[in-house]
Amino acid sequence: MTTGQQTAPDAFRASAVPVERRSPMPAWAQVQRDIRRLIDQELPAGHQLPTERDLAEIYGVSRITIRQALTELANDGYVERRQGTGTFVADRPEVVQHDFGLTTPWRDRFTAAGLSASSLHLRDEPEEPEPYELRKLLGEEEAEARRVHLKRLHVVDDRAIGLTDSWVVRSVAPRLARRSLVDGSLSRTLQDVFGLRAEDTNHFLEVGAANAHEARLLNTTLDAPLFVILSVARLADGRLLETTRTVWLGSRVRFHYTS
Repeated sequence: MTTGQQTAPDAFRASAVPVERRSPMPAWAQVQRDIRRLIDQELPAGHQLPTERDLAEIYGVSRITIRQALTELANDGYVERRQGTGTFVADRPEVVQHDFGLTTPWRDRFTAAGLSASSLHLRDEPEEPEPYELRKLLGEEEAEARRVHLKRLHVVDDRAIGLTDSWVVRSVAPRLARRSLVDGSLSRTLQDVFGLRAEDTNHFLEVGAANAHEARLLNTTLDAPLFVILSVARLADGRLLETTRTVWLGSRVRFHYTS
């Protein structure tokens, strides 16, 4: 692809992936995903994209479809649309880095790096059942224990980067659902209020894609790539404390480890 100020239509066409008409993914989302890929892999900040007319011709869609794709890219911080000038690759903030070992509370790590990090307890969100992939990691009696569900949105420098759903054994932390979380942290609340601390936690990392609900809360697009971490935490005496499903937005988080 050319390295000039504006991407020539023919050069852009050579790298673009055409819209698949038989795909269940809407055409605008396919265009959005492909332009995001090109920005991640090839196009530097400040680079001007082809015009809406040229993009519509390249992808074989209407200009309305192109506008929707560009609007979503702008909402996610990938492009900047300048009235009367065109669409440019945005100077996006650096992705935040997470300890792959998950040994340090994520907010402590980001705060130490000089970032503003917080968790928002989404109390008005509907209660969700524990997903099958978590339940199959439990023993039969553990799976039958009654749980309380909590959801938190994780934010760094005013940008949503992840979501956590937790299912805490109700008998271990009674009346947890009625309490406000200490600094938005479930682990801190369990320790400070209930005197509970997980001594044995197993984490399982996989990849996924944002569903409509996750996309709305994370202010991203449907099918956005996610890191998905499933966790099972137990107390020192072996009793189950909680199960957790955390998703981190792949465009805003990367994991770090040493070997």
